[in-house]
Amino acid sequence: MAAKQEANRPMQFTMNELDHATRYKLLVNTVHPRPIAWVTTIDDQGRVNAAPYSFFNAMGGTPPLLAIGIGSDTIRKGEREKDSLRNIRAAGEFTVSLVSHAQARAMVDTAAAAPSGEDELAAAGLSTTPSSLVAPPLIADAPVGYECRLWQYIETHPGGGIVLGEVLATHIDDRFVGDEDGKLRIDAPAMDLVGRAHGSGWYWRGSDQLKLDRVDWPLPERS
Repeated sequence: MAAKQEANRPMQFTMNELDHATRYKLLVNTVHPRPIAWVTTIDDQGRVNAAPYSFFNAMGGTPPLLAIGIGSDTIRKGEREKDSLRNIRAAGEFTVSLVSHAQARAMVDTAAAAPSGEDELAAAGLSTTPSSLVAPPLIADAPVGYECRLWQYIETHPGGGIVLGEVLATHIDDRFVGDEDGKLRIDAPAMDLVGRAHGSGWYWRGSDQLKLDRVDWPLPERS
């Protein structure tokens, strides 16, 4: 293992001296919780594909961008790109649904390495609802869904890279949207979202939260 430790300092791992599996383990066991992008696409034959990705986050409001890291296909023999990435690059559009605790098992089931063209949503017992601005559908009953257009693709390695998607429309279940003094309010805790945690098979629930308000400078004295 390419790691060293000096007195009174944390263990250091020099990333370019490590193999892919070790680099991946270091990241996913330290950067967490990570939100999950449940990505839905359509291939050139009109078949729907769905898969979850946890290298994912929002990247700004103007333009409204989502970033998704999609690795190369290392499981299915003869495949270089994952279906999601191939379809996004070909069609230039996709949807992202966020995952509630109630849908967590179904989300994990859609991560199975199904052959190209198989309908993961149907196999997992999930239904869809039409999008308004893009062809790929939204996952029904998801608390939040985004209709996205490919803004930029950054290839970071053969068969994989970073997808930047511009959000064209956002759909939020009516249960979580309200109005307070004329301002939009979203009940995020009630969505009960899940995200990836450390190690294989572990997830976080968004119901466990900590609230700390920002303060002005200079900082207040603390005992």
